Amino acid sequence: MTITGVLLANNGSNRKTGTGKNNSRERRRIARSKADAGYSDQAHPRNSLSDTLDLDALRDVVEPVVAEFGLVLAELVGRGAGRTQTVMVVVDLQEDDEGSVGLDTIAEVSTAVSEALDRTEHDPEETYMLEVTSPGATRRLTEPRHWKRSRGRLLKIKTADGQSFLARLEETDGTTATIARKKDTPKGVPAKYSEPEDLAISDVNSAQVEVEFSD
Repeated sequence: MTITGVLLANNGSNRKTGTGKNNSRERRRIARSKADAGYSDQAHPRNSLSDTLDLDALRDVVEPVVAEFGLVLAELVGRGAGRTQTVMVVVDLQEDDEGSVGLDTIAEVSTAVSEALDRTEHDPEETYMLEVTSPGATRRLTEPRHWKRSRGRLLKIKTADGQSFLARLEETDGTTATIARKKDTPKGVPAKYSEPEDLAISDVNSAQVEVEFSD
């Protein structure tokens, strides 16, 4: 499940709306309470990437803040325009850490990132929504770090030669993956797996974590 913290951010210099720092802080307070309650970003649809955002400059500000919490900045994107524009910050655990980023941590990172953006000259003049979130349960594996974070997980793999199968990721160094393919078994029969084999990650067209349900 993706956990999302939502904050409203504004640097206080928007003359069209007349919003100031005090008003901005009040909006942040309200939004943080929504973040603590697990408020979902699905209520805020976005359109195209906003041209007003310098994402490289924002990354230089956000990444050190995220690192202070022992996390990795997995993604930083901007969507929408004007009052509907959104900056989404996706944070993740280090590649050798197990589990997922907790809600309390998401809320703390949201607060810290928001305050850091308030202090930077790269903060856009327009009001925008700031979302801090963790990767979803069915993340796609597009980097070596993603593979390492998915040790022990069941993956849906498609290879360059056209094969498509489910397999348990037993170990990986980010270049080669040791997997055990899941066998087809009747419904209600415990899952069975083939003997482990090595698979070159460069031979994988796509890989994605598969959600598993306990009986």
